[in-house]
Amino acid sequence: MRLNRSHAAAGSGVPIAAAAAFVAAAMAMLMACGYRFQGPIQLPGNARTIYVETFQNRTNQDGLEVLVTNAIVFEFTKRSETIIGADPSTADLLMRGVIRSLDTQTVSSRRKDAAGERRVTLRLDVQLVQADGRVIWEAKGLSDYEAYPVTDDKFENEQRERRMAAMVATRIAERIFNRFTDDF
Repeated sequence: MRLNRSHAAAGSGVPIAAAAAFVAAAMAMLMACGYRFQGPIQLPGNARTIYVETFQNRTNQDGLEVLVTNAIVFEFTKRSETIIGADPSTADLLMRGVIRSLDTQTVSSRRKDAAGERRVTLRLDVQLVQADGRVIWEAKGLSDYEAYPVTDDKFENEQRERRMAAMVATRIAERIFNRFTDDF
């Protein structure tokens, strides 16, 4: 089969002007909704790297400090591969945090003596510190929560609670990054 080039060029597809108009309209809608392309991350004082210390865990939940710290490191690394320093002595800034609480409360019941849904709430404080110890950014009382359905299996409920804690830690890490970079 032979293709007639003049027929293919003469409008057998979507006109270029229509495609360009569609792309322009889509970009305008995205920008109107608050979406924007991430530019370079601006750190205070021309800093280039941050070392994230393991957060202090003031709860009775073993390993929560690792979960929260990893969520923050992952979020910052996801946004910029070079922002996280591997050594506190060479990083321009230090991030410190304290996990204040991880609370679980029943929000609905399925029977008189059985929970139907529980909510996990995580609260923490975070600081950004210069090498001389001066706090240059701080957020206290950051919190978020997520609910999960309760089953009759205690092990499954513990796993669900842990997954919700990880989900909440991830959302708080996103908020820390956004607040941190928006403030500078």
